[in-house]
Amino acid sequence: MLVIDDALLLAVLAETASDDLQTAVNSGELFSTGSWYWRLSRALHDRASTGVLTRALDDLTREQQVRVIASVEHLPDEVGLLGFRELVPVMTAVDTNRRLNLLTAEAVAVAVVLDATIVVTTESALLNETCTRLGVDLRRIAR
Repeated sequence: MLVIDDALLLAVLAETASDDLQTAVNSGELFSTGSWYWRLSRALHDRASTGVLTRALDDLTREQQVRVIASVEHLPDEVGLLGFRELVPVMTAVDTNRRLNLLTAEAVAVAVVLDATIVVTTESALLNETCTRLGVDLRRIAR
C-alpha cells in the first residue's frame, strides 16, 4: 500500500506516474489523503495560483490537463481515500514530542491504518521525524 502526496496524485491522474505507482493504482493499493486531494483541487481551480502543482499542470499536454481536471472533480475509485471518521481517532492517538499539522497527522494516520508507505516529492522534517518515531515507511522521490 502506498499513500501519495498531491504532486504524485497529479502524476497518477495525468497518467505520467512511475511504473510502481501505476502498479499500485491497478492493484487497488494506492491512496492519498483528503488534505492532499484538496490542495491539488484548489491549485487546479485557483487562477491566481503559481505554485508547483499549477506549474506541473501547465507542463502537461492539453489532453492530460483535461483528464486531470475531470479526474479531480470525480476522483477515480482506484485512488483510495479514508474518511475523517476513521482517521481522527488515529490522528489524535499519534504519540510524538511535537505538535503535528493536519497534513502530517492525516498522512501518518492513513499509513498507520493501512500499514502503508508514504511517498512524497518534498522534504518535511516534521513528517520525517514522525514517521521515524512511529516506524512508518517514508520515501521521497523526485518528480
